Amino acid sequence: MRAIRSRSADSRQFSIASTSLAISCRTRGTEIVVSVCGEVDAANAKEFAHSVREASGSRSGLVLDLSEVPFLAFDGVSALYAISAHLLREDVPWCVVASPAVSRVLRLCDPERLIPLAGVVPLRSAEPA
Repeated sequence: MRAIRSRSADSRQFSIASTSLAISCRTRGTEIVVSVCGEVDAANAKEFAHSVREASGSRSGLVLDLSEVPFLAFDGVSALYAISAHLLREDVPWCVVASPAVSRVLRLCDPERLIPLAGVVPLRSAEPA
């Protein structure tokens, strides 16, 4: 299984056809935001990890946006550990913006909180202005 890539100045699009997982990238200064849409499972977890590591390049920081991921299998958690190990070796700070489904899986599978979660307040719980 290979990722299909198209590249422009500030974004890359990865499509992993087997389970319709899309990964898009956009730069923000010297940092990169990698947004994922679709399910991360046994069929695509390895390619997911490879795509995120490839997208990180020589950036000074990475935000992995998993807010559009409705399902994360255990293989996806293993992929996040592999991404974390790679980014730590490269000295790249990073964090995950998690969907409710991803948050539940990480609470169960990452009790030591080795995967850095961004502290994002959902809009539904925000106070009106």
